[in-house]
Amino acid sequence: MIDKNILCDNFWGMNIVQNYRNLMDKCLPIGGIVRKFPYALVFKTTHWCMYNCAHCCENAGTFQPRKMMPAQTIKNYIVQAVVDPQFSDNVVFTGGEIMSAYHFGDTSYVPDLLNFCAQHDIGTDIKTNASWVNTSFAPRAFDDLATAIRGGQPYNLQISLSLDRYHSRSVQNCAKFIHELSKRPGTQAIVHMSTFENDKHMFYNVINALKRHGTHLTQAVVIHNGQQFKKCIAGDGLLLDLSTGTLFDGGRARNIQGAYHDETPQFSFMSHDGYVLMAFDSFGRVTLGENSGRKINTKWCDKSGTPRTLTDIKHGLIRSAQFEDMRYRILHGGKRFTR
Repeated sequence: MIDKNILCDNFWGMNIVQNYRNLMDKCLPIGGIVRKFPYALVFKTTHWCMYNCAHCCENAGTFQPRKMMPAQTIKNYIVQAVVDPQFSDNVVFTGGEIMSAYHFGDTSYVPDLLNFCAQHDIGTDIKTNASWVNTSFAPRAFDDLATAIRGGQPYNLQISLSLDRYHSRSVQNCAKFIHELSKRPGTQAIVHMSTFENDKHMFYNVINALKRHGTHLTQAVVIHNGQQFKKCIAGDGLLLDLSTGTLFDGGRARNIQGAYHDETPQFSFMSHDGYVLMAFDSFGRVTLGENSGRKINTKWCDKSGTPRTLTDIKHGLIRSAQFEDMRYRILHGGKRFTR
């Protein structure tokens, strides 16, 4: 028999929590925004990188520890997210350079994560600077990527390449990556090249380099959200895409002339992209968005290294957002931040 007093206590306890939450959302509405925002999981699997780029907002490079965020920890967070109605069913793997796992001798790290996402039918984006295309482990990495692509839904995997003046041999590396992957049958994936406005001409340099390699290229019309776009396809299924981004003055990029300064970078997650990025890094932090400067963040593990639950992390991000909201008002004479 259920004790009515226990039910009553629980009811009033839940009421107090709900009333407190409602009050905080009224005073600091950004907490409610964070709580209700759809999100994608981003895992900055390492801060080690083969490059030491001048524009890097992550301060990644060869001077960082040679360690990867544990694959099992990443999979545990994905499992927790798939039952969360706010999860957008999208995961991003980045760094540093995620393919450093091969450089460290762990050849199972990348395919294990990609196959796990494919099994859960999750849209996946793996970001790489392709600096490894001429290494001894490159053939194994290409085979693993091709296997992961064939193991999931067509075009459910996107591979994002860095294409800009800051990465040495950027055009050659991107072209070789596309050429090598396109030779493997059944690779129906999106290859997305990210660049800056002043470097977008480099995309055509990649196309010309592919033609010199003898890569089979065709033009196709892709329909997205009712609109038609002309795209280039390499091989029998690699859909090539390009986007331009903004160079922010975070990390080492603050030393670059022309790097954009965001007045309120801590709130840049409040975009209109449909969902916010919840970014985990290998140092134990979780940040909202890919912003520069002061960030809304919390820890994904405690002092002993034990991972916190995703629910606890979300509560920590809400508190951090509320703190930043109060800080913004103090610095701006009580004015609230608005989107």
